Amino acid sequence: MLLSIIAVLVVLSPIVIFHEFGHFLACRLTGIRVKEFSFGFGKILWHKKKGHTDYQIRAIPFGGFVEPAGPMFHPEDAKEPPKPYEFAAKPWYSKFFMVINGALFNYVLAAVIFSVLIMIQGYPQTDSSKLPPVVGSIAKNYPAATIDLKEGDVITSVNGTSVQTWKDLTDLLKARKGDLNLTYTREGAALSSTIKESDFNPAAPQTLGVGVKAVYEKVPAWKAVGYGVYECYYWTKYSLVSIGRSFARKKAPELAGPIGIINIIHQAAHRNLLDFVFLIAMLSVAVGMFNLFPIPILDGGYALVYLWEGLTHKLPTEKTLNRALNMGMCILVLLVVYASYSDIMRIFFKPKTTVEQTTTNEADHVQK
Repeated sequence: MLLSIIAVLVVLSPIVIFHEFGHFLACRLTGIRVKEFSFGFGKILWHKKKGHTDYQIRAIPFGGFVEPAGPMFHPEDAKEPPKPYEFAAKPWYSKFFMVINGALFNYVLAAVIFSVLIMIQGYPQTDSSKLPPVVGSIAKNYPAATIDLKEGDVITSVNGTSVQTWKDLTDLLKARKGDLNLTYTREGAALSSTIKESDFNPAAPQTLGVGVKAVYEKVPAWKAVGYGVYECYYWTKYSLVSIGRSFARKKAPELAGPIGIINIIHQAAHRNLLDFVFLIAMLSVAVGMFNLFPIPILDGGYALVYLWEGLTHKLPTEKTLNRALNMGMCILVLLVVYASYSDIMRIFFKPKTTVEQTTTNEADHVQK
């Protein structure tokens, strides 16, 4: 339990700090005075005022905020104009930059982590025609789990046809009819097992339930940086496309709420360090992307307001803004409730299954 609590803090702290530092830096660059720069919410445990800014650490470490001087929107009936150092006094593009820079810094953090990991570990080979047919994982409740197949086994033939690469395996599985005879080697010894036709899922008859063992290729530093940036693009695109497909199929999208995120961090804390650090990058991408959604009360919602100001040279009325913020709060609460319900049902009331595809085509996202 203590390890999981520490893991949650270690994962969330850099994501929150980088996000808020992005807002803070944008304020400094645009001449907006910052009243408070806080890590966490609730009771103030420590603070130090330097210049015009009060730097704080608060009791609840899940989140943080940067409070610029003055209101976000200057009332039309105000007796005095906003002071030059206040947020509302700045042009629309300065305000736009300030509200989106937190999310942009989440992407910066993710890109740096991805790049460093690739420099250390190398970039995964995703061309299935170049991957050896070595078993990396075996999914529960899939055909491969019914035979004596283990991680590290090398598959050498399927129904008597030789297998040289992972692509050979996936092609033979696609053409499979009837029972499946696998020949594989383990520590030099040749083994063989047969999977009955009845063991395959009719909804996924080509899915064996084995994952490929990752193969990493060393790349120069400049290429690692490029791949790190590309990973941010890839996972953002993947998430948006997945959400879009869910809506197109009239299905509720799969979202992870606070419970699900903590559960993911808990699991990562019990794996290796590289997986744990990779999770920080992935969550940083998710936080950055989510904050850019054009939902009032999120950074993306505020950005939309300031874009409107830039196009029309005026802000929406105070009444419109208040309605939008209330609507945004309702949407956000509903999303959290739905995601939390999904987390509880997935984690506590449904059997845990690992879906491992036998093809790596969907993971082939390397820039050519």
